Amino acid sequence: MMIFRIMNPNTFVSQTNQNFLTMKKLLAGAFALMAVTVGFAQDNHDETTQLGNFNKAKVDQHGKQNSNNIKQDGNSNNAKVSQYGQYNSNKTMSVGNKNDELVYQSGKSNSNDTWQLGNRNDATTKQYGEFNKVNQKQKGDDNSVYALQCGKRNEITQNQNGDDNNASSEQYGNDNKAAQSQKGYDNNASSWQNGARNVVSQNQNGDGNSAKGTQVGYDNKISQTQTGDFNKAIAYQIGDRNSIKETQLGNKNYANDFQDGCDNDIVVKQIGNLHDHVGIQVGNSNSQNILQESGNSNGGACCTPLMPDPKCPTNSGGC
Repeated sequence: MMIFRIMNPNTFVSQTNQNFLTMKKLLAGAFALMAVTVGFAQDNHDETTQLGNFNKAKVDQHGKQNSNNIKQDGNSNNAKVSQYGQYNSNKTMSVGNKNDELVYQSGKSNSNDTWQLGNRNDATTKQYGEFNKVNQKQKGDDNSVYALQCGKRNEITQNQNGDDNNASSEQYGNDNKAAQSQKGYDNNASSWQNGARNVVSQNQNGDGNSAKGTQVGYDNKISQTQTGDFNKAIAYQIGDRNSIKETQLGNKNYANDFQDGCDNDIVVKQIGNLHDHVGIQVGNSNSQNILQESGNSNGGACCTPLMPDPKCPTNSGGC
């Protein structure tokens, strides 16, 4: 004999309501999880604007509170930005055609600001560490700028106005500063710092000039200023609290200074054309003050009454 059990309709309705409530809770939990996931994704911020044709931008941000802003106005510009860590920020803008920008930041609170106006310019920024800053601006065509920092609280500022200029700066350590400015054509500037609290300042106005500053140690200072064409300035420091200041006004002048020790000082000023100077200091607390002007083909090293040089006229009484 078959026995049929008749269920109470109220029991069926109650069970259905319970299943509905359970499903509602599951869906609510799922949406809450999705909201949390979206919240984490929104920790980083990106804003990319492209006006023109064939522009490319690639952005990778990993961590939290990183910020990126890219603006491209023109054709065939390319930007690639990678940020790892937290509180890093990047702003890049290219106005023109075929400009390239590469930014890589890893660490905490690093910032980069790059601005390019013209065609076929190239800008690179690489930062590793904390609280480093890079500011780079280029106006013209076929310029190239490069900045690399590894450490804490380093600063690089590079500005170029003209065509075919190149600037590069590298910093290793803490609290170093480098500022390079070039206006004209075919100029080259480079700085390399390893240590802490070193300062390099290089300014060039003209065509075909070259400036190079190298520092290894602490609290060293280099200042190089060149106005004219085809001038060359070199400064190299090893040690602490050394200072080199080179100023050249004219064309085809040459200055090369080397310091190895502590508390050394060199000041060089050359006005006119075809002057050359070589300064060497090895030891501590040495001082040089060189001025050359109003003539051509002067040399920075010559004879003195105590150290006669056969190359100097015998009736000159020294230099």
